[in-house]
Amino acid sequence: MTHAHEQHTHRHVQSYAGESAPFHFENQWRVNASVADVWSVLSDIESWPQWWPGLPVAVPVDEGTASGSRADIQVNSPIGVTLSFGIELKDTDPPNFVKFFASGDLRGIGEWTLEQMGPITTISSVWCVTTRRMPIRLLRPVAKRMHSHVMSAGRHGLVRRLNRLLPRG
Repeated sequence: MTHAHEQHTHRHVQSYAGESAPFHFENQWRVNASVADVWSVLSDIESWPQWWPGLPVAVPVDEGTASGSRADIQVNSPIGVTLSFGIELKDTDPPNFVKFFASGDLRGIGEWTLEQMGPITTISSVWCVTTRRMPIRLLRPVAKRMHSHVMSAGRHGLVRRLNRLLPRG
């Protein structure tokens, strides 16, 4: 099925005065679960700290996961830098797509696309953000490695969470 969001190419966030150049990250997670089950876990933002190491805070500001819904997020990097930002959902197509804007320590756009092929669901993540925080700007040479570490921990946590929630026969 082709969705409107699949027809658009990602465009980098434009930096404002005093902000860094965009940080651009792309990740893919593959998990042995249905797209509906994966969506169920990912859309329960409040539960993220229970299964995603490095995300000690994920607090929904609004109920649900519709456009306009917001949440406050905190991420602890592997080297001790803490990032605090809010996300606001801009476009959702459950259980296949979500686009959100970030503001706070990070400003930009994130997109997650979920696609099921057989028993495997692939979650593709694009994250393009800028920052005004100088310590983060100075860490640009290791930013990709730090982001990959947080995302890898998230993938492993998601797999553990799905394995606890889903009966395996």
